[in-house]
Amino acid sequence: MKQYFKYFFFRYFLLYFLLSLPAFGFTFAPQIYSFLMILFLWIYTFRLKRKNHLNENYFLFQSFLVILISTALSISFILSQGYLSSPYWNIFYMIAIPFSPLFISATFLGFYSVAFISPIVILLAHLIIIYAMTKPQIQTRRIILWSLAMIITTTTSIYIYQTSPSHKYKGGHDFDYMNGYSSTDLSAFTPYSENSQLVELQEPSTLVIENEKDMPILDGAEACYPVYSAIAKAVYKDIDQIEKAYSETEDFYNYNTNGKIVTFTNTSVGYSRLINGEVDMFFGAKPSQSQLEEAKEAGVEFEYTPIGQEAFVFFVNKGNPVSNLSTQQIKDIYHGDITNWKDVGGKNKEILAFQRPERSGSQAMMTYFMGDLSLKEPLQYEYVSAMTGIISDTAQYNGEKDAIGYTFRYFLEGLHQEQDVKILSVDGIKPTTENIKNQTYPISTYLYCVTLKSNQKDNVKKLKEYLLSSQGQYIIEQTGYCALS
Repeated sequence: MKQYFKYFFFRYFLLYFLLSLPAFGFTFAPQIYSFLMILFLWIYTFRLKRKNHLNENYFLFQSFLVILISTALSISFILSQGYLSSPYWNIFYMIAIPFSPLFISATFLGFYSVAFISPIVILLAHLIIIYAMTKPQIQTRRIILWSLAMIITTTTSIYIYQTSPSHKYKGGHDFDYMNGYSSTDLSAFTPYSENSQLVELQEPSTLVIENEKDMPILDGAEACYPVYSAIAKAVYKDIDQIEKAYSETEDFYNYNTNGKIVTFTNTSVGYSRLINGEVDMFFGAKPSQSQLEEAKEAGVEFEYTPIGQEAFVFFVNKGNPVSNLSTQQIKDIYHGDITNWKDVGGKNKEILAFQRPERSGSQAMMTYFMGDLSLKEPLQYEYVSAMTGIISDTAQYNGEKDAIGYTFRYFLEGLHQEQDVKILSVDGIKPTTENIKNQTYPISTYLYCVTLKSNQKDNVKKLKEYLLSSQGQYIIEQTGYCALS
């Protein structure tokens, strides 16, 4: 027993800790360092053999280490359900503590797979080296059992991770466009696009702002960009040339606002810019609670101008037999009282109720819709970000057959945000243009132009009036929203 204690301290803790320390110099290539560790272990084991310090007991001890580490990894995966930020990972970290320098260097740039796999690979490689040099007289049956134990624990870990919610629901929208702010390719809606899809007036605009310095700076939600970009194209003189020239400067990429005057940073960032006075007008849904609190802390107050009508819609996979839900059923689903589709006329399948990020316009609208009922904890996924570690985010609809999601109608239909889905009727009423206009659809809402009450710029007032004029309403309706009248 005393010999095994010495093995544990000198040939496990001290040996692998010292070997892991130089890994900090291999931060950008931890995989290479694992190979170098194995090479050094071969040299180390060969020297032990030369000095007659290598025996069958060392092989047994190394076999125990391999099984211990692989079991700890499997237990951590099971208890954490695959979530890498779970405190249950401390089980694995404590047992594999000699490798802590290697863990730190690997995770610094997000190489989590290296951090988990390297200890097992290194210990197993060392076991094979010891076996080759000692050729211990171990029963074949025992070796088979040890091998099966390691294979079962390792494959269990892989299976749990692949099927865990943290990995399964990763995806949704990765914000590939507009400098990372948009999940949709909005390039055809820029004021200077050669293949423009912007609505154009059939007559001269009744409002023209000629000087660049007098043009109110605009920002908004993804689905609203086609609206306010078309408004700017109609009202701002030479805005296409202004924005085209700006897009060719370094500032376009350094400031990440996707424009100089007609900007786009989505709902989350856009409201913050409005609060800070960086933009004059924001187009989208009403703000979330956290955005209202942000405005209050800044000592500013929002002013809402309804400029169009819109529907807040719920959608499911087109293969789902459910086509209608009542208002109460939807609330019960998102509160967590209804969890199976069979309870609302569907199949005996668990309902995957996806939500949107907290500061998005659709999530704010969902909160208003729920009223006094709280939303249940949203499905989440985790992703590894270099330098920042593990980040958790709200999982979004990604084609799951048993899922339900929500958004605004134009976002879904006008920008074709999701594929192979169908929009549900609510209380038996479909979100058609007619039902939105007469507000018989239960969750009809408005498209807003939001400004600060303290912003009394003359052209801000004029542009808001223009949005409510026949020309402004024409652009809004032709884009895909419903006019106010």
